[in-house]
Amino acid sequence: MFTCKQVSNLLNKKNFNDHPLWKRCLMNLHVKCCIFCGKYNTQVIETHEMCRELIKNEEALNNSDCCEIHLDESNKDAMKEKIRQSAESAQL
Repeated sequence: MFTCKQVSNLLNKKNFNDHPLWKRCLMNLHVKCCIFCGKYNTQVIETHEMCRELIKNEEALNNSDCCEIHLDESNKDAMKEKIRQSAESAQL
């Protein structure tokens, strides 16, 4: 069984899921049973999990073409013209 300091150091050095299975099991056991560091290290483990999910979702989003927006040339030209007109009126 790990001590509070060992569990905290292990979680600070690496992401929870990057540790070997046996270390994760021992850390989980300690976190579930410890009245001193249990709440804090539970939150650290949950934060690691949220970050891992966020990275996974961002990678999936970056690999998909669903979010690419393309304007036709006529729309681009119209936007450029409006920007030019706004810049000219702001200079006056």
